[in-house]
Amino acid sequence: MRRILFVSVLVTISSFLFAEVKLESGDLSVLKQAGEYAYVEIDWSKAQVVEFDRSGKVEKSHGTVDQYNKAQGADWVQDWPELKRFIVNCTAWEKYPARPCFNKKNKKGTLITVPPVVWKEYAKTNDDDLKSHCIWVDPAKAKYKFVLTVTKVDMGSGAASGFGIGMKTGGAIICGKLKLVEIKTGKTLATLTVDHCKGIGNYSQRTRLMDAVVGSIIGETAELIK
Repeated sequence: MRRILFVSVLVTISSFLFAEVKLESGDLSVLKQAGEYAYVEIDWSKAQVVEFDRSGKVEKSHGTVDQYNKAQGADWVQDWPELKRFIVNCTAWEKYPARPCFNKKNKKGTLITVPPVVWKEYAKTNDDDLKSHCIWVDPAKAKYKFVLTVTKVDMGSGAASGFGIGMKTGGAIICGKLKLVEIKTGKTLATLTVDHCKGIGNYSQRTRLMDAVVGSIIGETAELIK
């Protein structure tokens, strides 16, 4: 009986931790084209900061991202714009230390470059470390863009990352929609559901959010290209 209960708990936890990005409508096959580029934009304006329980239900709400950051303190408010740029910058990674990223998985097709907001901020920097892992092609040359609209985000727990079951303990969790848009026409080519996508646990909120986006959402989108 104990064994059955233990297995049931593991199945419940696993099904929550490894929720998927699913194609809702449209087609991602255009991303098989070599020599084309896309970039990622993230809309946090509609996001509600929550805490999910193990079943994926909202256990506690903290309001919008702006309200949450203000409650955490002035440093959080000040750091948020740079944190957002960091996350979208990492979507253009060629080498990802935690797990394979989009560009590694789709290396013979369309590749992700940095978005305009990052290009504007970092294009003239002398900090080679900011550029060393990413594809730096002028986003004006991109044919497509991914638009991720975050509806719910659990920021994760730095404290919980130090213990528990596996690397995913304490990771950030994101729900929302991901759209593939043809930039020239504004046409939405595909819409994907982002359902409780969870990143690795880490003491840094920046790393937790980055992995949820780069690894769990954008990285797994490459698996859906047929």
